[in-house]
Amino acid sequence: MTAPETKTWDRYWSRIPIYDDALDALRGVLNRQIKRYVKTVLAPRARTLEPGAGSACVSALLAEDGLNASALDYAYSALAVARRFQSGARLVQGDLFKMPFPDGTFDLTFNNSTLEHFKNPQDALNEMARVTKPGGHVFVGVPFTYGPLAVCKLKKSSFKGAWDGTTYDRKGLRDLFGRAGLRVIGDATFFFRCFVGLMGRKA
Repeated sequence: MTAPETKTWDRYWSRIPIYDDALDALRGVLNRQIKRYVKTVLAPRARTLEPGAGSACVSALLAEDGLNASALDYAYSALAVARRFQSGARLVQGDLFKMPFPDGTFDLTFNNSTLEHFKNPQDALNEMARVTKPGGHVFVGVPFTYGPLAVCKLKKSSFKGAWDGTTYDRKGLRDLFGRAGLRVIGDATFFFRCFVGLMGRKA
């Protein structure tokens, strides 16, 4: 990630009273839905990683449930926000495209509303698959082409200056998973069909 991109995301995660308080409430609903979905493939005390985690709320929720949860983000301000929600998840500053973990470390690697921001999402998903154990799982959620967030494609930036990214349908996401060597075992739309997510298993 380049220095200008880092500054953009540091600015994005800086707090604006009322605006971010409202977003936190919405994110809370979304993150609880994601936690319930990903937990269906996890054994007790499984190791999880949320790269591109932002405020890392899902990892905090998983840690509360006794899982060995880690979250990674490049932006220091995102990790500062994550510490407010912290409940035992390990927070790591690092690059999603070159993560500081050995091959096959985690039982589940997941994120939501992350891949759509990248020009090279395949490289990001390949790296997520690399750090996942054989037989482990990868989950990705992205804005759904046939849902309310389709307007993302028309916007050049969000209120805080970050590009909201593109949208995906199931086929586009399945193609990414296939090229990453992941077999899709489930899919779901969530948060009022704003997002579509796929669960894949690593061979």
